Amino acid sequence: MDKRILGLIATAVECCKERRSCRRGHPPASLVRVLATLRVFLREGTPWRSLRATTERASGSTLRRCLAVWSRTGLLGRVHALLIRLLRGHPDLILDSCSVRAKRGGDLTGPNPTDRAKKGSKYHVAATGDGLPVACAVTGANVPDPLLFERLFLAAFAILVRTRTVLADKGYDAERHRELCRKLGVRPRIHKRGRVPGSGLGKRRLQWSAPTPGCWRTGDWRSAMIAAASSSNPCSRPHAYSWLQDASLRNSEDRVLETSRTG
Repeated sequence: MDKRILGLIATAVECCKERRSCRRGHPPASLVRVLATLRVFLREGTPWRSLRATTERASGSTLRRCLAVWSRTGLLGRVHALLIRLLRGHPDLILDSCSVRAKRGGDLTGPNPTDRAKKGSKYHVAATGDGLPVACAVTGANVPDPLLFERLFLAAFAILVRTRTVLADKGYDAERHRELCRKLGVRPRIHKRGRVPGSGLGKRRLQWSAPTPGCWRTGDWRSAMIAAASSSNPCSRPHAYSWLQDASLRNSEDRVLETSRTG
């Protein structure tokens, strides 16, 4: 990830953090180093005990302490909402889901009808046309998609109020879902059951642009990014660069500060 992007995210984290009085002792690690360590931890799956401090990254124990504080204060959710509000224009919203096997079980699991009724979880994701995740929900693998449409759409719309169109497959087909979208001024493009494939719904330029929402959890992000890089579609760019769309880095940082003050 570009160091400028890490710096922008660090600026957003600093704006959303609770202000504390100055204390004695060793100064805290740089947020850019902590975020670089978090990226390595999520991307490569390195155990946190094996993460050593370098000039560019913090140690695993420092990352663990920061994540504990951020989780306790709900910081990451506020940072995510702040970064999404920086998006320009009227993006489209894509709703999709993917099922994964839950080998160790858990509360949010259920028999997966597509995997011989083995225990699994289903991840419901709402993402923009650039592949930027806006909202998500986790349920058992046997929970139907229509039950999560309203929850997922309202959670995404609360952050991305300039949504222009909602795109979803036939798993979300219901007239009440279309009425909900129209009530909020959003155009629904939900595939209807019984319509033959290739009926024109998939010809729209922004629909199902790479990477698809399921790639975020199933680990297929790298292949999706390769497909996105080879695509001429402007909506297939890496999601992180949508924060800088139509604006310079300095302008984006100013918008972070302005949004944090007004929000």
